[in-house]
Amino acid sequence: MKIAIHSPRVSYYMGGAERYIINYSKELRNLGQDVYLVTYDSPTKSEWFNKFKREFKGKIILIKSKKIDKQFEKFKNATNPFLWDKESLLFGKESQDFYDNNDFDLIALHYNTDCINISKKNKLCLHLHGLPDKSRPIEDKSVKIPNKIIAVSIYIAEGWKELHNIHKKIFVVPNGINLKKLKQTRKKLDIIYFGRLIKIKGVRTLIKSIKILDKDIKGIKIEIIGDGPEKKYLIRLTKKLKLSNNIKFLGKIDDKKLIKKISEAKISIFPSYAREGIMTTLLEASLFGSGIIASDACSNREFIKNNYNGLLFKPKNSRDLSQKIKKLLLNKKFREKLIKNSYKKLEDFSWKKQTPKILRIYKQ
Repeated sequence: MKIAIHSPRVSYYMGGAERYIINYSKELRNLGQDVYLVTYDSPTKSEWFNKFKREFKGKIILIKSKKIDKQFEKFKNATNPFLWDKESLLFGKESQDFYDNNDFDLIALHYNTDCINISKKNKLCLHLHGLPDKSRPIEDKSVKIPNKIIAVSIYIAEGWKELHNIHKKIFVVPNGINLKKLKQTRKKLDIIYFGRLIKIKGVRTLIKSIKILDKDIKGIKIEIIGDGPEKKYLIRLTKKLKLSNNIKFLGKIDDKKLIKKISEAKISIFPSYAREGIMTTLLEASLFGSGIIASDACSNREFIKNNYNGLLFKPKNSRDLSQKIKKLLLNKKFREKLIKNSYKKLEDFSWKKQTPKILRIYKQ
């Protein structure tokens, strides 16, 4: 099957959707498919993308765009969907010549607005990775275009159906992970959070829970890894609560350092309260042997069974989160049991199992 995977941002930005694209592109190629990754030829490339270029056995099509170049700094750090829309629409126009001159069995898209200016002569499949906070006309228009839609969780599928009154079937195939053997690593760190620093990620709740916990467990240490528009506020909140000795903000770090941090952390915390699919970061924490605590929100129950492979807390409830942290931090035997079960659960989420499901949907 000749497949084009269309994603303007994958060359320079690396979030959950972009990791999904890179990993399943490789696995589709391993399954013998003729895979083209079509992306914007950005002035700077991410570490992940440069590594992918060296390893990928398919074809990478880099499309230049002077119009996107002029606004690249704005697009690169965007958290506003209107900027993502603008970039998607521009890239759709820039890529039309390529699609007009090449035939594909299917074009896979990973952001809804990408559907609007894409060539319609090929079958289209839209992958939904997250949920908008409200219905917008551009989304109402875009979701009517693709022949097929795949969501990364039941929560995401049902949310889109409700927001946009979608009647066509939405298939569900969760995020995947490349399985590696679970290594036993000495735990040097109490807690980490790793991910974007935006409001819906719930890091405010995490910081407030540490203040509550500090009364019972003195000297608790937490590292917050990542960047985003919430960072300045979170640093101010940390100082206000007099937690600067407990909480370190590390910013973005490279993948090797991140894997080491996850492996050395007793607990990884995922306090998101809205719009998330089954997070790649959640799967990574399981892969590298960190105990998991997550909010009982979004898609988290589709991976976590409470008290079996992780703990769930009430969304935005710092007191409940502090109790769950205390339970997992002080009970090593219980924590190790959850870590073992979480790794076992990953077998159902490997890319070797997920990609054939995606391919079957593409071929239908």
